[in-house]
Amino acid sequence: MGRPADEERAARIRQARQVLSGSDLTSPPDPVGYPERFSLSGVSELRYFITLAVLVLLAAIIWAIWGMGAASPIVLILALALLAGWFLL
Repeated sequence: MGRPADEERAARIRQARQVLSGSDLTSPPDPVGYPERFSLSGVSELRYFITLAVLVLLAAIIWAIWGMGAASPIVLILALALLAGWFLL
């Protein structure tokens, strides 16, 4: 009775080995490099990062001069921009 289960298990293992060791698998051309998704390819992404940098500098300058109360709206805009980037990029 235990024989059909062993044969079924062996067939599943054999099928998994055939899929994993198939000749269709190829290595990427550049195994160390990052995929296209992580490259700054668009001008809009560069503008986004420059805008974030300007918001950080503006918030720091306003905070140093007038305090956190005056810098809070800029920090809120910065937080919303970071969340938007997380969802959109």
